[in-house]
Amino acid sequence: MNAQEFWNSFETYKDLLMDIDSAEKGEAEALLQRLDNDLKQYSEGIDFVLGDLSDKGRTLTFTCEGDTDYFDDVITLCEQSPVLDFWEIEAFRPAKSADVAITFEKYHLKSKNLWFIPLESEEESDKFGLRVALDEYEQDNEDLLIAVYSLIEQMLGEYDTATTLGYLELCPLGNNMKEEGFSPLCDLPEYLEWFLNNGENAPSER
Repeated sequence: MNAQEFWNSFETYKDLLMDIDSAEKGEAEALLQRLDNDLKQYSEGIDFVLGDLSDKGRTLTFTCEGDTDYFDDVITLCEQSPVLDFWEIEAFRPAKSADVAITFEKYHLKSKNLWFIPLESEEESDKFGLRVALDEYEQDNEDLLIAVYSLIEQMLGEYDTATTLGYLELCPLGNNMKEEGFSPLCDLPEYLEWFLNNGENAPSER
């Protein structure tokens, strides 16, 4: 199934999806499964997020969970979207805000409690690394690393996180993070903007 065929199929049940909150549980599940089946026929690496109903309609976000192998599929699908009344079609999970929180496994993290220092990437000048300090630090903990990455993704958005963050490491909080060169994690979106505008001239630690 190509992008045009996906949208042709979507238009046959888009009104039912718009009113999915009024559908019986079984009907609602069938609608979501139909959308997922169509999407997987187009590209197996793409998922969707159906937004809540508002006075403007609904947002349908397509995501590949940061997997750059499927970025072109997401972009093509959204570029070929027809004009759909009351539907906003969105490519990739958007940035939310600088002040966010996330719960993953046993961890509940808030961006306002974390600190970061940028790291220079000698191999990829168009990307930067991050060292993130947090009170919950545990050495070699994959779940914690995923939680921090997910938190950052909420702050920067799926696309910018995947295309600019080349490396992430964690460390424990120190006694005086500012003296150690760290900045509050809430300042990360501002650093990203600086990095995108300045590239190799952006301040970072080797």
